Amino acid sequence: MSMLTPRGMRGQYKITGKLYPRMTRRRRKWPVIVACLVALAVLSTGAWAVYHYTADDKNNSAGKQCTPKPSGSPTPPNTQPVAQTGAPVGAPADLPAANTIKVNVYNATDRTGLAKTVADELKARGFVIGTVANDPLRQPKSPVMPGPGQIRAGVPGKSPSSVVGAHAAGMQPVEDARTDASVDLVLGETFQALATPDAAAAALAPAAPAPVGPAPANC
Repeated sequence: MSMLTPRGMRGQYKITGKLYPRMTRRRRKWPVIVACLVALAVLSTGAWAVYHYTADDKNNSAGKQCTPKPSGSPTPPNTQPVAQTGAPVGAPADLPAANTIKVNVYNATDRTGLAKTVADELKARGFVIGTVANDPLRQPKSPVMPGPGQIRAGVPGKSPSSVVGAHAAGMQPVEDARTDASVDLVLGETFQALATPDAAAAALAPAAPAPVGPAPANC
């Protein structure tokens, strides 16, 4: 056994020249497997995130496209004529008819006969006419009431005053302490005429909802 023979080889390998036998070691494969699994997990997570992000964008776009939009021209206001009872056709059911509303017509201007002219026209539209006179709240020699006038009523006359206000557009509403449902129509300096029956009906009629167009085909 040569002195150059590696220990434990029992002389099976002889050393010749300058070459020495090399002991080979088995390489462990588990680090490579673990690295592959980690890479696969990272790729799977990224693919899942991209898929859901894309799906959310598509859903949001579809939701925006499927929102129904009004189509066509807006519905014109209700211009139906006033019924013989004085209640505008198509007016909300909770508003009283004209033939149930007592209206006092007062003149707060220097124009003679103005209150009677307006009272006769309201009577022709079905209103119950009460007192027709000069404004009782106007002091002697005081200036005329500026503007078109006022509509005075108490809490019980809130709904009746809305009906009167549709026929006398531009009047200032004034709430007083009376306990009945009567309404005072006080004519001011710039008052010219009552609204037409059609205009009064349109002012009292509920607004019609805008038509909704069909949903897109992809909804």
